[in-house]
Amino acid sequence: MQNSIDAAVIKVLLIEPNPVDASTFEGWLTAAKSPAFKVERAPNFEKGLAQAHHFDAILLGMPMIDVENLPRVSRMRDAAPATSLIVLLGHAKETSMLEALRLGAQDLLIKGELDETTLRRRIRFAITRKHDERLHQMPGERVGDLPEEALDVSDAIGSASLVLQGYAATQRVRLRIDVPTGLPHLKSDRDRLRQILINLLSNAIQFTPAAGNVTVSAGPTDEGGVELCVTDTGIGMSKSQLAMIGRDGGGPVLNIRESGGRGLPLTEYLIRQHGGSMKGETAPGGGTKITATFPAERVVQRTDPNTKIRKTG
Repeated sequence: MQNSIDAAVIKVLLIEPNPVDASTFEGWLTAAKSPAFKVERAPNFEKGLAQAHHFDAILLGMPMIDVENLPRVSRMRDAAPATSLIVLLGHAKETSMLEALRLGAQDLLIKGELDETTLRRRIRFAITRKHDERLHQMPGERVGDLPEEALDVSDAIGSASLVLQGYAATQRVRLRIDVPTGLPHLKSDRDRLRQILINLLSNAIQFTPAAGNVTVSAGPTDEGGVELCVTDTGIGMSKSQLAMIGRDGGGPVLNIRESGGRGLPLTEYLIRQHGGSMKGETAPGGGTKITATFPAERVVQRTDPNTKIRKTG
């Protein structure tokens, strides 16, 4: 089933004790259409702390950063280390704001200086920065040295597409998702899987002219594995450039586009860590199709009752 990522939703936990501010911020976010925001509100810090799971971003409102409020930043970071944390302040001194950033906040915003466009944009930026931060902290360097956690591939595709929606809109490129129901899950690290998708999608967007399309799809292989495909209607690649992708299973791919592929050397390295492979080919009608194939030993069937599936957002 094919969908535009216009349906993607950024999940936000809003912790704001001031009911007027809470209603204002929630209204600003829920009025957005692309991307859409789903807001869950908590009236105080302790209740918010108990809810701080499975969100893309947490908005933590407080009147100021002082000896009472500053520890809340680190407590929230510890409760939801994978989630972007944005602190909304009534006012603050520069030194205290720097300390809050050191304790784990991705961003600090002064409430009186905000508007709806700025709030939405800063949330998207914070999500991207948090993802990059987690990528640089990923353990394991050797091929095959990966956590074996079963991940929902459909969720990973939606999450990666969401990160790049703003970039695609700026380039006037439409992102589409084509994932069948019942797709098996993959044993992987969630940050590596998202990074593979983000790199492939961002490269396709970069080389697709305005009014073009980029489609990310997934499906099973004949050998029992899973493949992820990113197809664009862009400028295409020469036969020699395509031949460089996965050319011998050795070193990373370099400069596979005329301007150099965005993140593609890292992408192939990450795919090889899974025991997989990457290939490039000319898409039907022009453009480029890049396929990442993961072997059967990394596949977890949905019918396996002993496997706990983790969302990647």
